[in-house]
Formats: sequence, structure tokens, C-alpha cells
Amino acid sequence: MELTFEKYDLLDALQVLQGVASGRNVLPILSNVLIQATDGNIECIATDLEVGIKIKVEGTIQEDGAITVSAKKLADIVKELPEDKAIHLVTTANDRVEITCGDGVYKIIGLPDEEFPQLPTVDGHSLTIDGEALRAVIRKTEFAAATEDVRYYLNGLYFNFLEDKTEVVATDMHRLALAQCEPFETSENVKGFIAPLKAVKEIERTFAESETVQISILENQVLLADDKATLTTRLVEGDYPKYREVMPETPEGTAIVSKEQLLQAGRRVALLSNPKSYAICVEIGTEQVQVSVNTPELGEAHETLPVESATGQIRFGIDARLLIEALTHIETESVAIEFTTEVKPIFFKPIDEDGHLCLVVPMRLAS
Repeated sequence: MELTFEKYDLLDALQVLQGVASGRNVLPILSNVLIQATDGNIECIATDLEVGIKIKVEGTIQEDGAITVSAKKLADIVKELPEDKAIHLVTTANDRVEITCGDGVYKIIGLPDEEFPQLPTVDGHSLTIDGEALRAVIRKTEFAAATEDVRYYLNGLYFNFLEDKTEVVATDMHRLALAQCEPFETSENVKGFIAPLKAVKEIERTFAESETVQISILENQVLLADDKATLTTRLVEGDYPKYREVMPETPEGTAIVSKEQLLQAGRRVALLSNPKSYAICVEIGTEQVQVSVNTPELGEAHETLPVESATGQIRFGIDARLLIEALTHIETESVAIEFTTEVKPIFFKPIDEDGHLCLVVPMRLAS
């Protein structure tokens, strides 16, 4: 195999693929990237047997072929090469790869491509979703997913297919984030799926600039693709929690405040919270919201901010980290805080943006 690349055409692909190939893989070849050139196309592929990514790379083919090399080592080399000179890559005897750029020559050891796992392909039905809509629902929800919970179905995003919309949900049972997008037109026997968190992060990276993304749902996998890249992932098996059951149709009270003011007050007051719990107090009145903390061994603090409108009053404790993350992922200037009692979930909803909410389970306050 003999290929020629411009630096950033190759480097951009390798940086995306590293997220999959650089994990702690049992099989050494899974730390490699497969480079293959055939039928006028150059493709780079990485997989950890759970997530797989294939990217088309611009380049010139002098001779077809395929080889696998360390994804990290190749990316490190390419990153340091000069921008104004072409990168020449050729395979030599004993699965070696020789990289030439200007006056520099680098030789690294590869493995034969025959041992590299094949990614699944889909010839059946697929649906098309707007790329920004897909990125938006992921951006607004992924932070709330569990990361190492033994309830494995919480370690991902749940795509729930409803008749008039698709709901994307993440929860670790202490907080929940929900966002909506256009309905997925799928076969009747597919009601939804849980995508693992690792795949979700790779979707954001792989399709960061895609105008549209095609999605194909298999029995236990989902495949996403655009003109340049294809990503496949195994789905998480299990029944997702019935999240709608914790959402009251009508809250007891609502307060509308500046998101940025509440976010900054929460950050500052949390500096004197107990580092074991990060508990702070939020007290909502008809004219103001007070954020406060009293930690005997550290000190106390409080800040007051005005409300734009309010119905009802409440005083509740909350983990400052969960409050800050929820507000950080709300993209409007004002936020509505909806509440029922001090022991039931508190809802944070962006104003003038339907279909997005964050829920946080409150903490009990010392009397």
C-alpha cells in the first residue's frame, strides 16, 4: 500500500478515532487503526468491539492495500509533522509502515489487517435527522447519565420513540435531563433504545459538523452515518426507568429567574459548603430567591437575587454541583423553577424553549 496525505486530512480522522482505539483493550489490535485503500477510497477504522468508527480520508492512492498501526503512535507522529509538506505512507516487509514527510522518515510496526474486526453494515431502512438537532439533544442530556452504575441501563442515553416526537433522557436517579426532537420513523416493533455513554460522546465528536445524519436501527445495534463517517454501537439492554411517573402535570409553584444570576450565586455560595455533600439552601419567595449555606467548620454565606415572577414559596436543600450542571446546560437567559414540596423533585425549565427540562432530587435540610 502506498498513500499520500495532507497533514490535517489525516490528523483530523486520527483524532476522532483515538477516542475508540485508545481504551484499555484486551486485544492488542484494538489499540490500532485500520488504514485501507481500495476502489479509489481511503478509509480509517477503529473499534473496541462496542463502538466502531469508519472515516473516509482525502488522499492520493498510489497502490491499494491495508494495514493496522497504533492509533496513538501514528496520531502523535502526524501531529508533530510540518504543515506545508505532504505525508507519504507506505507499507514494507513484515507489516512495517514507513512515513516520510520532508526530510523525516519514521518506521513503525503494524499488524496485518486480517485480524481486525469487521464493522456491521446496513442495507435496510434508515431515517435522516438534522445534525444540529441530534447534537442538541445529546448536549442537553448526557451530563445527567450515570457513569459507573451497576444498573448498566443508566450508563447511557435513552431514545424513546413517541408518535409525535422523540424524547432523549439521561438520569443517574439523583437528577434527570430530558430533551425532545423530531419523531423517529421506525418499524412498529422498535419503541426506543439505550445508547451507551461512550458511543454518545463519540457521536458528538464524529458528527460535530454534519448537516444531516442517517440512523439505522438493528436488533442490538444502531448505525449512524453521513457522507464521510460511519459509527456503529452495541445498544444497552434493559428496561429504562419510567421517568414520566415523577413529573407532575401541574406544579404547586413556579419562579422565573435569571439563569446566569442563579448560576453564579450557586457557584459562589457553594465555596463554603460541606465538601462531603455540597449541600446549599435555596429559598424561593414571591419577590426574591435566596441562596445560602451554613457550614459550622467553614463559615456561612448568602446571596439574594430578584425573581421575574413567582407563584408559591418553598425552601429546599440541593447539591450545588447538580444545580450548577443543570443550569450550565440550559441555554436561555431565564429559567423557570417548578416545585411541589421540599422533598419532591425540583424542575428547571428554559423559558421560551419547549421540550427541555432538568430535574434534581432535593436534599433534606437541617432544621
